[in-house]
Amino acid sequence: MKTRQGDVFKRRGKLIERLTKTESLTINELATLFNVSTVTIRRDLLFLEKKKMIEQFYGGIKLIRNQAVSQQSPQETKPFPISAFVEEITGLLPKKVQIFIGAGLFSTAIIQTLSFLEISILTNDVSALSIDHSEKKALITISGGELEKNTRALVGDVATYAFNKIEADFCIIEAAGFNTHEVTTTPLSETFVYRTMIQHTKGPKIVYPPAVNSETVSSFMIERFYLIYYIQICRFHLPF
Repeated sequence: MKTRQGDVFKRRGKLIERLTKTESLTINELATLFNVSTVTIRRDLLFLEKKKMIEQFYGGIKLIRNQAVSQQSPQETKPFPISAFVEEITGLLPKKVQIFIGAGLFSTAIIQTLSFLEISILTNDVSALSIDHSEKKALITISGGELEKNTRALVGDVATYAFNKIEADFCIIEAAGFNTHEVTTTPLSETFVYRTMIQHTKGPKIVYPPAVNSETVSSFMIERFYLIYYIQICRFHLPF
């Protein structure tokens, strides 16, 4: 039976989660835990090792703990300019446009601001369920899926399928970081969902990473940098 890509991402995510609770594990233990062959586990470990997330040693595997992030400067902690950001992109939006919006720290506020427009929004932000007011014109649809731990993001096969079955004119995603080569995110489970969003968007693809993460990349690539239409970074933007 052919393994779905979503199942692979889910298993790798659970593998990382397991290693956060256990100092080290062996390949055989992981194969038994996930009911797959040792060959499959070795393939997963090779992928995660290339991402510098795990370290293999004689007799087992352990997680590479992230170093503490240095304290941010006042400029780095400046709030994201949601109103200015939305005003910037509304000029690109025709009426009744279909938009994908990925869940993030500011996605609910962005959807709230866009809800006054006559557009259709599909999002994996579970908090968007609460958006309702008398002047709401947007049709807001939630993708469904499994709630990613400590986030508002819906992930997994159901979420991916929702974005896979339609085509959007516009896509807005919050990324963990970027450089001149790639745009990235931290949770493995979100990567496949956001990559699907981008692949099924025929128009502009917009990304807004925190300024502190510019010229830095996180664990997993969402898309190549040159394929992104527009990058918004806190107080300034880089149009392409």
